[in-house]
Amino acid sequence: MAEPKTEDAGFSSVEYVQRVTTFLGEVSGWCRERGLTVERDAVTLSEEQMAQYDAPCLYISKDGVSVAKILPAGSKIIGAHGRVDLIGRVTRHAFLFYVGKGPAFSTQTIIGGKTVTSSSTPMLSGVDGEGWYWIEARVRRAKRVEESLFLDLLTDVSDYEF
Repeated sequence: MAEPKTEDAGFSSVEYVQRVTTFLGEVSGWCRERGLTVERDAVTLSEEQMAQYDAPCLYISKDGVSVAKILPAGSKIIGAHGRVDLIGRVTRHAFLFYVGKGPAFSTQTIIGGKTVTSSSTPMLSGVDGEGWYWIEARVRRAKRVEESLFLDLLTDVSDYEF
């Protein structure tokens, strides 16, 4: 019986877990600065053609009342290099990890077996380098998840004002 693959085109679950861990560290700091309590835990993920692995998650509360949680969704996401979900009692938001300019449409013109022209156009505007992004659904614009955006989205999912 073949061993499950843990690598996918040079990307591993280990890299995903490191990215999630770093992001949750940033989020923990933002939350604590606003008097919120954060608790770390882990969930086990099962992804196609990969061995099961544990990834960190974060529970956010205020005065003992649950506000939201951030759960890892997986490293094998179409068009991204990982996803985590911010989940509250009202709604949820997905954060996607992009590298470079994010996913792109690529075209090539081949004449007589030779590439004559090729081009690449980013699928999303707003992706300006490696990091976690939230996609604004109405205009399909990616926004890097930084403190102020995170707090706005935390308010949206929880109906608490921060």
